[in-house]
Amino acid sequence: MKNSITLIVSLILTLQFAVAQQNSDTHESDLDKTVDSLSLTIRSMETEIKQLKHSVFRLSKNVDAIASGNDTLRQRAEAIDGDLGQLRNEREADIADFNNRFNENEVTIAGNKASVESRTTLGIVFFVLIIVIIAAVVALLIKKIKSGSDSIAQVRRAQESLQEESLKLDNKLLEIAEKQIATVATSADVDHSLTLKVADEIVRIEMNLSRMDPSVRGYKQLSKAVQRIKDNFNANGYEIVDMLGKPYNEGMKVVANFVVDENLEEGRQIITGIIKPQINYNGQMIQSAQITVSQNI
Repeated sequence: MKNSITLIVSLILTLQFAVAQQNSDTHESDLDKTVDSLSLTIRSMETEIKQLKHSVFRLSKNVDAIASGNDTLRQRAEAIDGDLGQLRNEREADIADFNNRFNENEVTIAGNKASVESRTTLGIVFFVLIIVIIAAVVALLIKKIKSGSDSIAQVRRAQESLQEESLKLDNKLLEIAEKQIATVATSADVDHSLTLKVADEIVRIEMNLSRMDPSVRGYKQLSKAVQRIKDNFNANGYEIVDMLGKPYNEGMKVVANFVVDENLEEGRQIITGIIKPQINYNGQMIQSAQITVSQNI
């Protein structure tokens, strides 16, 4: 811009010098031509000056816009620098927090490792101790089982011995009863009292025999004695009605004691015990039965 103005000023001065020189050396007509030429040149230069001013004005606006843009960019740069600083600070804080947590985790891991090792050792000791205790308990149980087996065998032997003695006593009782029944049979008077007592004992003995093992010594002998007396009863007109294991019905002339037995079929009633038997003499009942009835109703 400055160069253009300097050029214009220099051109004007040159023209003025040329005009002055033409005044002294040329004629008037040539001078007019020169003046016209200079006027055209001046007008052309004025146009260029206007254009230059317009360009300068536009340049100044562009400069202002550039300056405003620079301010905006500067503000954005400052904001970005602030954000970067904040991010840097947050990143440093995160790194410091991570380092602290990592150190805490290392301490925790070391403590857990020591705790696991300690627990593993205690677990092994506890496991071995449990095995030892189990082995001792098993050995003790085996010893008790053997001892119990011996005791059970002894109890069984004692029970068999008692059963044998009981069978012997019942055999002697039946021998006495047979003799007394024979005496009563030869008497002219009919007395049912002894027969009823013997019948009660017969039923009691039959109940005991039903609970015994047939292999017990004296079992078969007593069974035969019971059957012999029952046959003797029948020969003299007496009948011991067999009710054991038979179904019960409401029409029976008996005194019944009822007990619940869920092992029976639903609705069943079975005679499972006889306290006193039913005795018939010559077809007539002379003693009603007292029984126990198991039921599932």
